[in-house]
Amino acid sequence: MYIQQVEQINKDLERTGKAIVAFGCSFVQGQGAIDDELYEDYTWEYVGEGHVLEPKFTRSEEKALLKKYKDTIFRNREGKLEFTFMEYENAFVSVLSKKYFNGEYTPINFGIRGCGNRGSIKEIYFNNGINWDLAKEVIVLYTPSGVERFDFINDSFSDHFRWVCMWPHYKGMEEGSGRRILWEGYAKALWSEKFELLEQIGHVKELMLWAKSKNAKMVITPGFDRKYNREYFEHILGQEVERKLDSTTHKLRKPLFMPVHRDINLVDEWPWDLMFRPEGHSTFVELAMSKEELTNDRDYYFQFLGKRSENGWMTPCAHPGQKAHDLFAKLLHEHITKNLS
Repeated sequence: MYIQQVEQINKDLERTGKAIVAFGCSFVQGQGAIDDELYEDYTWEYVGEGHVLEPKFTRSEEKALLKKYKDTIFRNREGKLEFTFMEYENAFVSVLSKKYFNGEYTPINFGIRGCGNRGSIKEIYFNNGINWDLAKEVIVLYTPSGVERFDFINDSFSDHFRWVCMWPHYKGMEEGSGRRILWEGYAKALWSEKFELLEQIGHVKELMLWAKSKNAKMVITPGFDRKYNREYFEHILGQEVERKLDSTTHKLRKPLFMPVHRDINLVDEWPWDLMFRPEGHSTFVELAMSKEELTNDRDYYFQFLGKRSENGWMTPCAHPGQKAHDLFAKLLHEHITKNLS
């Protein structure tokens, strides 16, 4: 969320008295979900994994777009066209609130591109300009990101991106750089499959506590990670992690797993009853991909990096497109009105 969005959120809350609050990563923020016609009518270039697409517009095309989409497209400090606020408008939380609930709810989108669940949930506290007292009714939509992502605060953030997210790898990073040392420490000294699940349980419990304080209804559908299932949780949490220091190199060995059941009871700390499977799919991205009628899912959604799916349900940056967000919003509306009213 950007600072300039807060004033409008408070104005909308004053009018509606209701909020739909969404948490997650780029799949919640709406990365890539620009208006479908822009993908169809113009040329876009894939820069690399994790990056937004680069449009190839002429100056006259840019002027026409800025005039036509004056509320959702603007020039950034580098002089390039910025589509972030169009993505916010097309993200499922906005579509659900404005289209399917007819503007009766105020959408509040805490999705953060490139971050994990720790950062997204803690955005509640750092966006302290939001007047939550105006929200007499709240619905929480949690679309958790990858379980392996680990966020920590960035003390030199610029507006929206106040978090640094780590993955348990350090490929391509300069040897001895601060970034590599940090990520290598996470990969070798902290991370394990059990570590990431225990973190996720802590995150969801924190979110549930906040939701309870608002007397909020809550729905959970993972964005893309298939690990949020009971069988996997039981398998990982039912094991013990043993870390040993190699006496010759003074480095931690890869975590070893021993079959014990000390923490198996933690499986039920995850709120399985709040999980929603849209059209039977375990993740948001699976819902989008199902509309392409794909027979080979070998590369999962990564197969769309650099190319839009044939029917436009997936973007060239491998995220659900505009109509996928619309469909997810429609199904969430049906679920909420039927099961949570």
